Order: sequence, then structure tokens, then C-alpha cells
Amino acid sequence: MRNPRIPALMLFLVTMCGVLARPAAAELRYSTFSEPLDALTLLMAPPSEDAATSTSAEVVPAYGDQGDRRWSIGGMVATDFQNERIASVRGGLEWFPIDAFSLGLDADLGWVGQDAGDDAVFVGVSVMLRWHFLRNESWTLYADLGIGLVYATSPVPPDGSRLDFTPQAGVGCSIALDARTRLLLGVGWYHLSNARTTDTNFGVDGLAVTVRISLPF
Repeated sequence: MRNPRIPALMLFLVTMCGVLARPAAAELRYSTFSEPLDALTLLMAPPSEDAATSTSAEVVPAYGDQGDRRWSIGGMVATDFQNERIASVRGGLEWFPIDAFSLGLDADLGWVGQDAGDDAVFVGVSVMLRWHFLRNESWTLYADLGIGLVYATSPVPPDGSRLDFTPQAGVGCSIALDARTRLLLGVGWYHLSNARTTDTNFGVDGLAVTVRISLPF
């Protein structure tokens, strides 16, 4: 004789298995279909403000660090304390290939006053090397060395030539005016002669003072 409780018990067990299996199936469907959608949402979302700030802060180098690129505007005055006086407006570009060491290109538009001859206006260009041998967050000390070429409207000195070379060397300091701007003050030797490209090679040796404002670009 069949026991009437067995079918009822089997029906109860089947029902309970279905109830227990439903959450697992739902979890499987979520993990299968929702994870790719979540990943796509993260890829399409714009970067957060903190991430953008962090990235831009890493890209911009500090003054004198490798990769720093700058432009400058300023001037120079020089004299040999005898017959020659030089004044010029100077603009330049500067790049730091390694920390504390820069390569620069300067352009000059200037005037030469000569007691023994005609005054002259000149244009010139110089290649400059600058080493910031002592660095602080708000100031540096540097030494620089350069060579240039100028062309003047009259011979400089008067018994020299119009086309002259301009080796130069000096020391100076940079001072932070704000987070981006630097004031550079320098003093050094400025030479002007034709390097024996003509029959005569008279030259000028002067004490030069330079000042410039430097900004990144």
C-alpha cells in the first residue's frame, strides 16, 4: 500500500529547491551581464577633478628641473671704462635638458656709444649655457658662458669692423617673484671683436650687468 505522505514530502522538497536556486540564478545573471556594463561606464566617465589636478601637477616642472622651458625679456649694459659704452634690449628662449643646466638662445637690439668714433646701433644673437650650481626653492646662484655674433651700423671699436663676435661669461642669481616668474640678475665679462676675420682685430672688453624676467611656456 502506498504511503500518502511520500508524494507530499517530494512536492515540498522540489518547492524548496526552486526557492533556494532562484537567488543563485539571479546572482549569476548579475555577474554575467552587469560587469561588462559597469566597466564600460567607468571607461566613458570623465576623469575626476582630483585626477586631473594630479596629472597636470606632474607635467609642469619646477624652475630649473629637467624639461623646464622658458622665455625671457630684459637688458644689458656694459662699459670698458674708457671709450665704449654698450646698452641693449635682450630677449631669449631657454630649455633645461637636465636638472640645473640650461641651453639658451638670446637676441639683442642695442646701441654702442664710442668716444673715438661714430656711435652705432647693432643687432645680435647669442647661444648661452647656464648652470645653476646652488639651488633653493626661492632662489638660485648660477654661472653662464656664451658666444654670439653682432652686426653694427658703424665699426666697433672705430678701428675694428662692423661684424663682430661676442664671447661672454658671468655669474648671477635668480629670485622667485611668484610660482612662475623669476628675476635674473647677473654680472660678467663681455668681449667684442672680429676674431681676426679682417686685417685688424681691435676689440672691446667690458664689464656687463644683465637683468631679465623669465617665464615658463
